[in-house]
Amino acid sequence: MSKKYLRKNEFRMDINPNHFGKEKEPHPAYISAKHKHMFKANSITHAQKINDGFDTHDIGENPDKLSKDKRRTRISPPFWQKEEQFGREKLNNFRFSKETRKKIKKYNKRFK
Repeated sequence: MSKKYLRKNEFRMDINPNHFGKEKEPHPAYISAKHKHMFKANSITHAQKINDGFDTHDIGENPDKLSKDKRRTRISPPFWQKEEQFGREKLNNFRFSKETRKKIKKYNKRFK
């Protein structure tokens, strides 16, 4: 029996206009799974609440290793979205530690 989906650990820009912040700019997204032409992702932001009033979850660590921004980083609840609504290039300067990836995986399990 095959797996339900392919696990991923990558970052891409979420170019879906429905997920833009106040500045009307795309957010980076952490992609944790792929199934056919859909990605399961969490948007990365600094905001307490995102569109539609969803609360975000504090993970602390800023995944952008080139950024000098020291604000606390937060992630949105997980969502499935078409592959075309993400940027084509992976964001190579973004990384989460192993402990943070475990926190995110545990957080995402609450939304099954």
